[in-house]
Amino acid sequence: MNFFVRNVVLIHAFLLVLAFSWIHGGTRPDLLMPVIPWLTAFLLEFLLVFPQAKSTETLAEARSRVWRSLARDPLFYLSLVLLVLLVIPLFNAAGVPVYDEALKRWNSPTPPFPGLPFCVIPYEHAVLLLWFPPVLTAALAAKHGLLKKGKRLLLEALCWNGAVLAVLGFAQMATGAKSIFWGTETFSHFFSTFGYPNLAGAFFTLLFALSAGLWFGRASVNVIGLTAGSGVSSDETTFFERHGLLIAVMLNFGAAIASLSRAAILLCAVVFLVLGVYMTAGVWQKAEAGGRAKILTAIAITFFLITLSLTVFAPKALKTEIATITPSAVFDRVSGRGYYHARVAKEIFRDHRVFGVGGWGYPHYLLQYLTPEETKSMQIQGGANVHNDSLQFLAEQGAVGYGLMVLCVLVLVVPLVWQAVKVCRKLAAKKEPDRTAAKPVWLYRLPPELIAVFVGTAATVCHSLGDLPFRSPAVLIVWVLSFVCASGFLPAVRKG
Repeated sequence: MNFFVRNVVLIHAFLLVLAFSWIHGGTRPDLLMPVIPWLTAFLLEFLLVFPQAKSTETLAEARSRVWRSLARDPLFYLSLVLLVLLVIPLFNAAGVPVYDEALKRWNSPTPPFPGLPFCVIPYEHAVLLLWFPPVLTAALAAKHGLLKKGKRLLLEALCWNGAVLAVLGFAQMATGAKSIFWGTETFSHFFSTFGYPNLAGAFFTLLFALSAGLWFGRASVNVIGLTAGSGVSSDETTFFERHGLLIAVMLNFGAAIASLSRAAILLCAVVFLVLGVYMTAGVWQKAEAGGRAKILTAIAITFFLITLSLTVFAPKALKTEIATITPSAVFDRVSGRGYYHARVAKEIFRDHRVFGVGGWGYPHYLLQYLTPEETKSMQIQGGANVHNDSLQFLAEQGAVGYGLMVLCVLVLVVPLVWQAVKVCRKLAAKKEPDRTAAKPVWLYRLPPELIAVFVGTAATVCHSLGDLPFRSPAVLIVWVLSFVCASGFLPAVRKG
């Protein structure tokens, strides 16, 4: 089997990520339309025809294995139901609500089939078909069409893609570019291919966590008694193979900060602190006196460079954003206090609990829920979004649509957690446990890549409580694929 056939699923899954991330972060439906449907169709075809085969099976046997696993996977059926739920409103449009001046009230048109999911404007709702079906197809393809090594390669490719996008962003800043790709479209602030700071911040914060986990996984093999997902000894790799990913770590971290997203700056600090404590504590317990002195020196140098960068070399815009990060500002953003969006989204959901008002229906229903005072001070730029992903998906897709989305995530996360538990239990059942392993032993039995996935994806969820990272398919596809690829680092647990 030649290289292309062996890796065609991996290549096309990565091409789908490239398309979403390089085409304005997936926020330009007009540019996505000629590309995404074809890539999705090809990826699905290659999953069914050319999945990666194990060394002990033929391609035909690999196909049979993939088809059987797809048939048993709840994610496959949930994806089909969600697809149907998103397609129905295209043929059940209600139209735009209209204000009746004579009666002084809003009239919301009734869709042709009132009991079914509906939308306001079909072509606006159709954008969701460029988000969820491709992302879920990529998840299924990576889950069933890739072997463990393929999943590890895909996750690393995601991190390097972020690093290249970061270089593009820094190049645009250095040359004084006024628009993405040095174009003419105007933005209040943009970074790399993202025209909205918080989308760029969420994207690069997630990739910073993932690349940090991948780097530590390679650098710490055979150092702190970790369960190495790759199974490669540190003696078998070169210095660059162990530490080359530090380049991606620094570029993704720098890009998250340079996005000027306050949420990203705060969450990057939290991710840095959590992963830093996890890594340092593990290595510290296994190091001798000389090694601990090196650790303390590395910590001191790192904090010195970060402090110097943020106080001396940081541009004025970055210092201004950092100064506005306060506990009260964070609470107001997450709780929605001071904004009408959270209240309006809850009221729309209250009136349309089952199926919501369709994709991008929120801005059309917004006005009828505003008070006269709120109408006068209505948010124009960014006002089409609730800035809370859960509330907006509830308002637009209702309990059924949002519930299906949550179930899709759960069927990815729960089996991953259960696999991790089985690894811990299996290793704990050894007759002679390693008393020199880092503690807590259960934590350091797990691959660092898995820890980084949970930390990074949790940061994105926190970000979504006060903004809209999951309304960018570039963020969404990396977030979903992180869970799928994480299983590639877990060792197989055999019975007996």
